[in-house]
Amino acid sequence: MPQAPALIGKLAESAMGRRARVLDVQHPAPGFVELTLHASAPPGGWQPGHEIQFRVAPTLSRRYTVRTVGGPDGETGGSGSEAERIGVLASTESQGPGATWVSRLRAGTGTVILAARHRPLRETGARRLYLGDGSTLGTIDAYARVDEQSLVAIEVPEPAVDALAARWPRYHFLPITKGPGDALFFWLERAAGEGEFARLDGAMLLGHAQSIQRQRAALVDSRILPRRAVTTKPYWSTGKAGL
Repeated sequence: MPQAPALIGKLAESAMGRRARVLDVQHPAPGFVELTLHASAPPGGWQPGHEIQFRVAPTLSRRYTVRTVGGPDGETGGSGSEAERIGVLASTESQGPGATWVSRLRAGTGTVILAARHRPLRETGARRLYLGDGSTLGTIDAYARVDEQSLVAIEVPEPAVDALAARWPRYHFLPITKGPGDALFFWLERAAGEGEFARLDGAMLLGHAQSIQRQRAALVDSRILPRRAVTTKPYWSTGKAGL
């Protein structure tokens, strides 16, 4: 995760910083915080899937994703003040520096968001598979919500499964088992064996680096997808500093 001397952080903030104010804080499930913020938009405006950063300490920043832009959940876009209203869903299960900082935010808190022009992740095909863990839910929903054909499976702490499944009934929420990515990999094997990927032509794999490698190998080696049809973006890795 991003780390830099305090002076560099201040320079980045002066160049890319966007003034923001927390409008609302919700807890949709254990281990998750949902923020609604009013933030001045970067060049090109805010977009769902927009990558942003918060400075959570003088020498540390953490990346998050804009899940929604505009009005209530599911209504994106808008003009005027609505175009500067963004939603961010963050996982706090890791209890890392970012999770601790996000958990302390309250309505009315002022902060600074670092953001440049939106650069969307590469997407391939018309019927895509999205795999990730709790730290990726906001990103995955920003992309998958517009595609009713997409298949989504996300590994989350067991106490969060029911609440998240009730809100996103189209997604598969899998309770974490022994190791990171194990539940996702077993689901992937079962779904492949049952022919759920017959018309699949693209995939986006996010989250735990070692799990992504395992998932991509399974999809490519079994000839479900060619390597070029799989987009990957690691968020964290075993043995490195947490979110």
